Amino acid sequence: MNEPAEPAEALDDESSTELASAEADELLSELRDLRQSLDPTAREKLDPLLTPETVNYATGIAPERVPALFAGAAPDSDDSKDVSKARYLQRMIFLRETRLTTPMTRRLSGRTPRQYRLGEIARGSNNSRQTIHYVFQDGRLTSPENTARIERFFGVLPGFCSYTEREAWIAYLRPIVRDLRFLSKVAEALEHGVTKVAARSQDDVTQDDAMDEILSAVIAARRGKRR
Repeated sequence: MNEPAEPAEALDDESSTELASAEADELLSELRDLRQSLDPTAREKLDPLLTPETVNYATGIAPERVPALFAGAAPDSDDSKDVSKARYLQRMIFLRETRLTTPMTRRLSGRTPRQYRLGEIARGSNNSRQTIHYVFQDGRLTSPENTARIERFFGVLPGFCSYTEREAWIAYLRPIVRDLRFLSKVAEALEHGVTKVAARSQDDVTQDDAMDEILSAVIAARRGKRR
């Protein structure tokens, strides 16, 4: 019979910071290695996920910061009260500015995309108009529950508005690296003569469209080498 696991020892802030910094460095290093191992065509399919514009849209990290982060600059981890509030409100505004709606009524068909109105956000996120007004007009914080509903309304995971730059960076890199590990195993299997690849579960690959294209490129390249 297995012995009960020892309770995890709580980490102090300094230890947590060191672990997170180490994870960010390791993910970035592994991403570079995995990208380099791809065939040129597959690498071209991956690169759109690594542009400043794509990273900015997915994380809220300023696009001008992205090249520095890919070059190995330390992500900001400031979680002080004033910085956290400013970041929270900036990302809320960012979501409203970048996740747009296109009117689809007969009278408004063909109109260009526009920002969601505050009332639409309130209804769609199941929050009160007062809550939405407080956030977007008055620049106030709201509860984690209300925030999560707003984040889901805009199609991002809960935590988007509160992540530090480092947390957002890690959250973006982690699934890409995991997906590339899977594709690396596929490439190895093909090298050893495997002709069929097992279907992936939804948990295997998260960047579905891009990774499907990369997988197709990997398979095509390996098959070409065997001819």
